[in-house]
Amino acid sequence: MKLLHFSDIHIGMENYAKLDPETGLSTRLLDFFNTFDFIVEKAFEEDVDAVVFAGDAYKARDPNPTQQRGFGERIKKLAKKIPVVLVVGNHDTPNAEGKANTLDIYSALEIENVYVSRKVELLNIPTKSGILQIVTLPWLHKNDYKSVGDKLALLYNKIEKSSPAIFLSHCEVEGASYGSEKGLAISNDVTIPLPLIQNKKLSYGALGHIHKHQVLSQNPLIVYSGSPQRIDFGEEKEEKGICLVDIPQKGFASFQFIPTNARQFLTITVDLKSNDPNPTKTILSEISKNNIKDKIVRIIINIPFDCSEEIQMDQIKKSLKEANYVAGISRNIERKERFKIDTAEEVERLTPIQALQKYFESKKYSPQKQKELEGFAAQLLDS
Repeated sequence: MKLLHFSDIHIGMENYAKLDPETGLSTRLLDFFNTFDFIVEKAFEEDVDAVVFAGDAYKARDPNPTQQRGFGERIKKLAKKIPVVLVVGNHDTPNAEGKANTLDIYSALEIENVYVSRKVELLNIPTKSGILQIVTLPWLHKNDYKSVGDKLALLYNKIEKSSPAIFLSHCEVEGASYGSEKGLAISNDVTIPLPLIQNKKLSYGALGHIHKHQVLSQNPLIVYSGSPQRIDFGEEKEEKGICLVDIPQKGFASFQFIPTNARQFLTITVDLKSNDPNPTKTILSEISKNNIKDKIVRIIINIPFDCSEEIQMDQIKKSLKEANYVAGISRNIERKERFKIDTAEEVERLTPIQALQKYFESKKYSPQKQKELEGFAAQLLDS
């Protein structure tokens, strides 16, 4: 049996976006839709038996109609050919227990081939290769986790040996490594012990919630697919993708991590030197060493305090025209430690011109420049 496992699509994450002139939509919204299209086509190309989604369809608990339509269109396209199983994530879950979550509409409409789980349960999903048993653990309200261990134990006992079984959950498992999404999480500070989901009757554990792809266990195989699209520069160096899972009739499950068409982020850092005769040229040279085409780019320029040459920002901005989006050009100017006079008594004995002379000495001005500035200061004091 072959499965496609993905999670944390987070439609509605629209930072670093501009308006697409053809559709009138956010370019970042289109990035996430394009990645979802990639996932749909990969499921068809690989002829998988089922698609399992481990939660967080949207960025927010109240997605707008455009975001809902985009997600729904792609789920419908999948479900015409392949069973789709969705568990509810923390970004899908309302604050109040009685309110509907963002995925409940699929249950309410009873869309064929779409299964939504918002509670701990055992699902039996019919596929072209037979029944797939799925133990689900969606994101729960904090108090509901107290009885999770007992509920899972009961469900494991119900698993039939005649067909494969997997675990599908949106949760934080102890020992997992977070990425930059920690600040994005709508969290309840509950973590699940890894042994709780390492039941030998399971062939595979499909996890969501943490955006960094990682394997937590080999037997059974328990995997965070990670998010398929980057959300910010904290995920710049993380490869984004989905998991293609193979469950043989005998032996252990295996998976292949498939990178998606996620938008790339790029940080270019330039460290200028104080004696650089042309810092603008140096910055442009550093930018030219990188492939910025269609990427979300930020530039960080570290400038020495005594760099006197002007930086031509218009030329730098022009050099970034092939980027998809320029997230910022930061100029970090080194701060020289201020000159300090040891005692207050010494300060009181100095005349204004003497105080200026000490300041000029700390700045290492040439004698000629010091004399010229002292002349200007004397004129101001006499006026």
